[in-house]
Amino acid sequence: MVAVPLTRRRERPEDERLRAAARGDAAAVRWLLDEVAPVVHGFLYARVGGDAAAAEDLLQETLLEAMRSADGFRGDAAVSTWLCAIARRRLARHYEQERRAELGRARLQLVTESAVDASLEQAEQREEVARALGRLPVLHRQVLVLKYLDGLSVEEIAEEVGRTRVQVQSLLQRARDGLRRELSEGSDA
Repeated sequence: MVAVPLTRRRERPEDERLRAAARGDAAAVRWLLDEVAPVVHGFLYARVGGDAAAAEDLLQETLLEAMRSADGFRGDAAVSTWLCAIARRRLARHYEQERRAELGRARLQLVTESAVDASLEQAEQREEVARALGRLPVLHRQVLVLKYLDGLSVEEIAEEVGRTRVQVQSLLQRARDGLRRELSEGSDA
């Protein structure tokens, strides 16, 4: 009886299988999806907090990128290790997109009908104040604008209008009284 040596069929090296998968070889694609992809999926799944959909999306992006750059695989490490390195870069992009989306959501404010009404009311009040200011004498209007819109001190206003500090304080008091009168007359109308 002749002994037939049982030799294992020699597997193609991983770099050849990866390139074959990139060319569309069905057996190589099956190997990639059945043996390598589950390792990468587990790597991703653990890092996206168990979000299966995100892990699957990232796996798909990783596999696509690997197929595009299969010729660049040198075979220094296992294909799964190389794919995990690609996946790590994809994860970094994913986290950055999530961070930006979260910042965007934080900046958004819920606009309710009452907020719109309040905003309209404020706009109407500003218009009313502007009309009342327009009815004041020029010097009164000027000192109010310098004080409350430009934020100048009494001393700075005195220098601007060529009056003393005491005169400006008196002008401000008369201008505020006149503005109150104009506003109350405007609301009575």
